[in-house]
Amino acid sequence: MLEVVRIYTSSPLRNFSYLVHQSDTQETLCIDPFESSQISHALSAKGWDLQYILNTHEHHDHISGNEGLIREFGAEVLAHPNAMSRIPGATRSLQEKERLLSNLDSSSYLEIFYTPGHTFAHLCLLQMEKEIPHAVFTGDTVFNSGVGNCKNGGDPETLYNTIRERFETLPGSVRLYPGHDYFKNNLRFSLHIDPANQAAKTALSRVESLKENEEFWTTSFSEERTFSPFFLAFHPEEDLVRGIKKSIGNESIPSDPKSLFLALRSLRDKW
Repeated sequence: MLEVVRIYTSSPLRNFSYLVHQSDTQETLCIDPFESSQISHALSAKGWDLQYILNTHEHHDHISGNEGLIREFGAEVLAHPNAMSRIPGATRSLQEKERLLSNLDSSSYLEIFYTPGHTFAHLCLLQMEKEIPHAVFTGDTVFNSGVGNCKNGGDPETLYNTIRERFETLPGSVRLYPGHDYFKNNLRFSLHIDPANQAAKTALSRVESLKENEEFWTTSFSEERTFSPFFLAFHPEEDLVRGIKKSIGNESIPSDPKSLFLALRSLRDKW
């Protein structure tokens, strides 16, 4: 099984960087390095070298550690084809279904899939263990109880299609590794829209009990589907529909998943 180290960056945007290590081959990949010295320290603590850097997309807070890590480790930089000219040191574009960090019997690896919406140069990584999806690294596409904005090179309708096609269908047991810690604020937004959601109340209580900036809850998609309004919109209950229409000030908007999702994204942009 691949070993994952989550690194909280203490940045204003509350970024996460990740190290993923394949013990069979002793290869390590860094996802979205924010601060190169912090990554280097984590590698040293583990006794790992760094072979690869993967940037889920081109925004500065997901690539700012590239240059320092390239200088120190000579790591190869991997990215979406559309991001190659926008990411420092990018040398290799990745194709859908491409495998990274595959072990000796090919039972443990990361699989690439494209996830346009936040930007049109975004990709995510599915961690596979014995051909079963185990976890997903989502960059700025899916957050705990939220999804990415589309203000800087994205499109909400495209994001909706990506969530519907790529994430709504994932097994509930898959664990979520997002690119930022927005959990607490996203749950508060969820309860602002749907105050009766008991799962969101319970989740917020749990998140607030964690040691600030040190402890993080790694949720599963089955858990996310009980309190994230963006997933609840695919099977909306009356309270959620009523809350969305009231918040957006339009009782006549349709109650289909796409309309509700887009309304939620618009509301979250202003909240």
